[in-house]
Amino acid sequence: MLLIKLQNYALRMKNKNNITSQVVIIGAGIAGLCISFYLSRKNVPHIILERGEIANTWINERWENFHLVNPNWAIKIPEFGFGTKCFPSKNPHGFLNKTQTIEYIKSFASYIESKIYINENVDSIVKEKDIYKIVTSKRTVKTNTVIVASGAFGESYIPSIKENLNEEIYQIHSSEYKNSENLPEGGVLVVGSGQSGAQIVEDLMDSGRKVWLSVSKCGRRPRNYRGKDSSWWNYTMGLFDKTVEEVPFEERWKGSAHTSGSKGGHDINLMDLAEKGLNLCSSVKNCSSKKIVFNNDLYENLKFSDNYAINWSKNVDDYILKKRLKMPFKRINYDNRINRTKIKSLKEISLSESLKCIIWATGFRYNFNWIKLDITNEKGIPIQKRGVTKYKGLYFMGLQWMHSAKSAQFIGVAEDAEFIVNDMIAKKII
Repeated sequence: MLLIKLQNYALRMKNKNNITSQVVIIGAGIAGLCISFYLSRKNVPHIILERGEIANTWINERWENFHLVNPNWAIKIPEFGFGTKCFPSKNPHGFLNKTQTIEYIKSFASYIESKIYINENVDSIVKEKDIYKIVTSKRTVKTNTVIVASGAFGESYIPSIKENLNEEIYQIHSSEYKNSENLPEGGVLVVGSGQSGAQIVEDLMDSGRKVWLSVSKCGRRPRNYRGKDSSWWNYTMGLFDKTVEEVPFEERWKGSAHTSGSKGGHDINLMDLAEKGLNLCSSVKNCSSKKIVFNNDLYENLKFSDNYAINWSKNVDDYILKKRLKMPFKRINYDNRINRTKIKSLKEISLSESLKCIIWATGFRYNFNWIKLDITNEKGIPIQKRGVTKYKGLYFMGLQWMHSAKSAQFIGVAEDAEFIVNDMIAKKII
């Protein structure tokens, strides 16, 4: 009898906390906050549900020495971007570090004065006629409009071959890396040479660690070229504006070309790092108990990285000629160090006391199984067009390549947010 009373009491308390809101945003990152900004300007009541705290991903899934890759001038948040009194730096060519980025996002949340429920995970979303029922870890929320802004990349992904390794081997995803001091003593193998992998390698080397890098097929781009930052060239040439209709699916999901915003911004060239002591290996083929087996593609992957930088620079050169710009001359030549006869990769490496830590910089995968609707394709990617789904009142926001190359970045996220809010108004959803 006592147990039944306690259960009934718990049920009454839960029901007491149930709420109804005109619009619900899931996620208090920069994407969700930009939606909130435009809703607030239209005086539309709404709430935000956040599984952790404001800027949660930046707090928990970035390493301590992380810096943004695009310069400050490229942060174009409404009424809060570079050049406003709210921005934390007056240097257009600087790069915000992790702490500055977190404080920036939190300050934006305070600026818009959104109603945010933190530490409240969304367990499921179901649709009942025209109403969405959102079940969270604390309550049930009913609404006719939901914007899913739960993260640009999804959940961390590590290939299943990791299970073949001995449990003694320390393994983490790149999103879990904070600093070298939190790792076991000894050498570190980083798997994946995209933007995160290459930057983490530098961070580890700066701390004095011996590092191996399993090189994937990923490009590099110069930090500066012909008098301008590479992000400036990408912006000016319209590369950030390229949409999903203009770029093939396979091209959209390749690893981001590596460069860095740390130390004032600089190039990352794997051959330069190799001369400083980095051990370069091919991509990972398989794992056994205490052994990593590599493919034989190190030369090809290094050549791909070098060709990417050369082809990028040629596109800039062509643009300069076409627009008749007066810019200082510069040329990126083929790296003679990348020679098939000289580039040799280990066939395998044994994990021992000197190397017993692996960081998997192997990307992310979407998981929207908690939305009980037919909203993803066979690859798990949301079916949407610029955030708009086939379900009235259900939107996505801030996804990688949701609409354009800049959809998940500070330089373009606000444009998609404004579009979505205008779409709601046009359809008289709000």
